[in-house]
Amino acid sequence: MIRFRLSKDALRELDEIFVYWARRAGLKVADRLVETLEEHFALLAEFPGIGRFCAEIAAGVRCFPAGKYLIYYRKARGFVQILHVFHGARDQTDMIGRE
Repeated sequence: MIRFRLSKDALRELDEIFVYWARRAGLKVADRLVETLEEHFALLAEFPGIGRFCAEIAAGVRCFPAGKYLIYYRKARGFVQILHVFHGARDQTDMIGRE
């Protein structure tokens, strides 16, 4: 079974998403959003080829939408590495070259 791992950036971004929504809409909403994102991480671990390639980011990086968020990930040996989780309205170009 392939598993997923979150990069330090992805962990930080997930925390930021939680804090933003907890302040804006409450803990239940923030919890549910993070759970939904984690369900998408598990889906990507099971089917790593479903995202679109993002060669402009780095070799092997794919992107998959999760509601209004975009999950950037890469298949590694025995697991899927979640690199970033960004809101779709955010400028994605700031991550080019980081990986």
